[in-house]
Amino acid sequence: MEHLRSLEEYKSLLSSYKQIYRNGYTNNYLNTDMVNRYISLQRIYFETDRDALLFFTDEEKYYRLYTLLGPEMKAAVKKQDKPVMLRNIYREGNKPDILWKVEEVLKRQGFILYDKTVQILAKPLEKKEDIQRKYDKASSFLDRFGIKIGYAEEKDVEQIINLRRQEPLLKDYHFAYETEREILDAVEKGYYRCAYNHLGEVCAVQHYTVINGILQGGWLAVKEEYKVRYGIGSAMAYHSFLYAIEHGISNYYGWVARDNEKSMKYHQTIGYEIGDKWADEWLLK
Repeated sequence: MEHLRSLEEYKSLLSSYKQIYRNGYTNNYLNTDMVNRYISLQRIYFETDRDALLFFTDEEKYYRLYTLLGPEMKAAVKKQDKPVMLRNIYREGNKPDILWKVEEVLKRQGFILYDKTVQILAKPLEKKEDIQRKYDKASSFLDRFGIKIGYAEEKDVEQIINLRRQEPLLKDYHFAYETEREILDAVEKGYYRCAYNHLGEVCAVQHYTVINGILQGGWLAVKEEYKVRYGIGSAMAYHSFLYAIEHGISNYYGWVARDNEKSMKYHQTIGYEIGDKWADEWLLK
């Protein structure tokens, strides 16, 4: 792999592979801001050959792979010093023929199908009163145990990171690399919320981002002893819906595993609709 040195180099590579991009397959959804960020962090690489252009972003625990494959669907993805993850997105029941070919290529390279997810959508602005009522009820219940939900502060960052690392339901491949400064910026913007116990300790964390006026759910981590009994996850979801309402955000997206029926039903219960946008994640170790 070679370091990508500038946005101009990135654009030049794309231009050189224009024919591949047009007639082949790509899962490259890197935008200019994303490319510039990875360049500044020195965390983006590329590989080229006659049949493919490959970009790798270094997410600390793994590489995320963005491909541009030619019409012959050839690619030589080598094992690296850490796992490589590639994500393909498509509509339910409408996986294009070219994507089936891509999957065969991935299998030959040693990739395994690691996860299958579906996009979910909530529209908080359409249910303001219902959401406020549900949050008030959940919050009142948590008050009995001295648990409060609020926006994270700078002092909570270490506990947030530790709780995320300890949550068994979260995998390394769920997270893009963030610097400490970026985490602090997200905290300042209100993109992290915490549940605090009676001692003021963080017992749960929820993360999301807002990009181009759309709220995208990130992850939830709850300490083991606070799971199930207290309904913290639901309370934090309603709290995040209230954030969307306060900021006039219409759409709140997330992703859940397609084979986790319990999770799907839970998210529908708290106000999400199950969409038709599917994703498959392929992993090379």
